[in-house]
Amino acid sequence: MRKLLILLIFFSGWSTLQAQSLKQDTLFTPGAFRQYQFQLEKPAHSIDSLRYDRTGEPIKGILSPDGSRVIMDNYKKGSRVRLKANYSDGISEEVIKSPCFIDPVTYEL
Repeated sequence: MRKLLILLIFFSGWSTLQAQSLKQDTLFTPGAFRQYQFQLEKPAHSIDSLRYDRTGEPIKGILSPDGSRVIMDNYKKGSRVRLKANYSDGISEEVIKSPCFIDPVTYEL
């Protein structure tokens, strides 16, 4: 009887831990939507042709309101990025950013 009681307590505690673990997993999933960003050398007026350097696959991204950062949706970590930056003085240049300069976007609450 005592062994049965111990097993019952063990399994009820185990199920509680499993339920908490599942609840935490739903708050953060590794493949979830994320934004990444990188700084430009000087503020840009617009950007064109934001792509992965190696594959040429396009990346969905926008320029920050002040023009100093490029914000990308669902960036594949570890990949180099290439884009064309257009500046307000009429100059355009190709910019390549390695993964070490690309950071997750953090929001302060």
